[in-house]
Amino acid sequence: MNRMIAILGLLISCMLASACAGTIRAIEGDYASDAPEVESIKPLSGVSGEEVQFEATLCLPSGAIVSLDEATGLEEFQGLYIWNFGTGAEPNISHDASPTVVLRDGQRSPYDCTLTLKGTCHGDEENQTATYNFTLTVAPLTVVAVTPLHGQGAGRATFSAVIGSGNVSEYAWDFGGACSPSGSNDAHPQVTFNESASGAYNCRVIVSNAYELYEFPFVLEITPRPAEE
Repeated sequence: MNRMIAILGLLISCMLASACAGTIRAIEGDYASDAPEVESIKPLSGVSGEEVQFEATLCLPSGAIVSLDEATGLEEFQGLYIWNFGTGAEPNISHDASPTVVLRDGQRSPYDCTLTLKGTCHGDEENQTATYNFTLTVAPLTVVAVTPLHGQGAGRATFSAVIGSGNVSEYAWDFGGACSPSGSNDAHPQVTFNESASGAYNCRVIVSNAYELYEFPFVLEITPRPAEE
């Protein structure tokens, strides 16, 4: 009887030891990750048509394979970068560590983006992967004002559009028959008001870049040319 109790006790001890050993290995596996971590990404905002350079601040594990940047004296992660800007930038996918892109259509902002890092650590045959989700906000192309809004028959003026946000690459002016030329693609067109022009004229300017356009209507008030004495 005593022998049976001793054997049973030994079996229970072995089971407990095995269970504890399994728990310890699981904890070590959970907390000993070799994957790089992304601490921050910048920029997170911009304007339509703007060229920006993205940068990621990384927290590297002790075993990560790195190189030393001679210019900055900082360690750089040697692995695969996969930037995905969620259609919010051109190019939309990049494998550069610090990609330079052009921000796209602000009217569809915000964009859901990701940065995925893949790399191996010393003595590790398998790639470790970490993905960071971030939101990119792009301000749309807008015009907030046009100058001038008044003129005089046979007078001259230079028009300008005040851009609220976004980078403009093309202009299209329509002066509603109030002046010559009646339209222009210049950023600051010079015009001569028609000698017979008088009253209110419905005009517009359309600004655009490679990704979107914005139309701004305005009313141009023309007073008659004073009669010659």
